[in-house]
Amino acid sequence: MHVGCAREARVEPVSPSPVRRLIDTGAPATVIGSATTVRGDLSGGDPVEVRGTLEGDCRISGLCVVMEGARVLGNVEATGLVVAGTIEAGTLVADRVELRSSARVSGTITARVVAIADGAFYEGDVRMQGPDAPAGPLYFKDRRKSADEGPPPPPAPATGR
Repeated sequence: MHVGCAREARVEPVSPSPVRRLIDTGAPATVIGSATTVRGDLSGGDPVEVRGTLEGDCRISGLCVVMEGARVLGNVEATGLVVAGTIEAGTLVADRVELRSSARVSGTITARVVAIADGAFYEGDVRMQGPDAPAGPLYFKDRRKSADEGPPPPPAPATGR
C-alpha cells in the first residue's frame, strides 16, 4: 500500500508586466474631437487626447496624446507626451516623449527620455535632462499601423526550413 503525502503548493504573486509605452497607461482622458478646434490655452491634471486642433499652449499634469491627423499650434508641457500628429511649438517639455512614425514636430524638446520612430519628422533641438537620461534620443521602428491601434501583434512563429 502506497501512502501519498500532500504538499501545499506555494503560489508566488505575479507582478504586472511593465508599461512599455506611455499610451499603455490606459487612464481615461479628456478628448478634443477630430472636428473640434480649441483656441486658447489648455491646462489641467487629467490626461488629454487631441484628435482635432489646439491653437494655444497645453500644460497637463498627466499624459498628452496628439493623435494622427491632430494639430497643436503652441507649446506643450506634460508628464508624458505621445505624438502621432503635428505639433508646431517653441518648446515641448515632458519626462518622456514618444514621436510615432506619423509625427511631424518642430520645436525644442526637453525630456529625460525621447523616443523617435522611423519615419517621424522632427525639426529642432533635443535637450536630455535628469541624472539617468541617455546621451541622446532612442530610435525605434513603429510597428503599429495607426495611432489608434493597440499593441503590435506578436511576431510570426519561425518556420523550420
